[in-house]
Amino acid sequence: RTQYLNACNTFEALLEMNVVPIVNENDTVSLGEIRFGDNDTLSAITAGMVHADYLFLLTDVDCLYTDNPRNNPNAKPVTNVTDIKALRDAVDVSSAGSAVGTGGMATKLIAAELATAAGVTTMITNGSKPQRVIDIIEYFSSPDLQADAPVPASVLCTRFVAKSRPMIDRKWWILHGMYCAGTIYVDAGAVVALARFKKSLFAAGIKRVEGSFSSNQAVRVVYEPEREAVDNVENLNDDEARVLNAVSPIRSDVIEIGHGLVNYTSTEISRIRGCHSSEFEAILGYCDSDNVINRGNMVVTVPDGILDDVFITKMHKTKIRAEQRAPVAVKSPSLGAI
Repeated sequence: RTQYLNACNTFEALLEMNVVPIVNENDTVSLGEIRFGDNDTLSAITAGMVHADYLFLLTDVDCLYTDNPRNNPNAKPVTNVTDIKALRDAVDVSSAGSAVGTGGMATKLIAAELATAAGVTTMITNGSKPQRVIDIIEYFSSPDLQADAPVPASVLCTRFVAKSRPMIDRKWWILHGMYCAGTIYVDAGAVVALARFKKSLFAAGIKRVEGSFSSNQAVRVVYEPEREAVDNVENLNDDEARVLNAVSPIRSDVIEIGHGLVNYTSTEISRIRGCHSSEFEAILGYCDSDNVINRGNMVVTVPDGILDDVFITKMHKTKIRAEQRAPVAVKSPSLGAI
């Protein structure tokens, strides 16, 4: 967190002095935790850190198309995007990067997703026409602009609309600004608690731990449906086992639930997994926190659609209804007699 804030303060100081900082991953001498993979992603991280109004991702075409325009004459331009997930299903972005860059359109979509989550409007346009950047800003800043108006050829681009409710700075830093040092596998009950009810992660819901990490480091929290079914089938009644095993064929791969900052080391979590917080002191000799990841340090990333498909089964719907149902007053027989 300190490194992230120091970087933010450095950018802010440079901009206040009218200095334009140049950030280029290709020049770094350290290939460890600060390597992002491409300059598109790095630009999105930087734009989020300085709370930029716009991020421009420059390429060798005017905008994003439904297909490669060089190979398909019927490819149509995509000029306005509000749902990146739906866009991925509708367009082909499998083309490789240019001769001078490491990323293609696929990495630009990832960068746009990161930036818009931080409240930064993102543009993809042709880098061979620098004046177009100024023209685009002026065009989309016009108060007379109609939301559904066609984009003129002079400012042709793909605009990714920033989220109206951007992620708060701390959680955006946890999700995109921190290296994940390990992975925590949780059970279905913990997934429902984290994703549906926004609770903290407790040791009782942890199945296993991968990686070596210290307290206050970032980790991935994931769920493994097939392992969950195999691990629990002997402890469930017939109906519960049938429902849980029916879930596995839907999605058998590991599902990321989110990222979070841990209160204990990987060794400590391995010792207390599956245990109640009241047992921590007997196991570890101390209890620094009753949870492994506090809900304020947890960022849920699992899409609602996947959560519905995988977890909202008969068994979990019953559990959710029971927890949400308000107590009902029972009429006393003696009062009825009176």
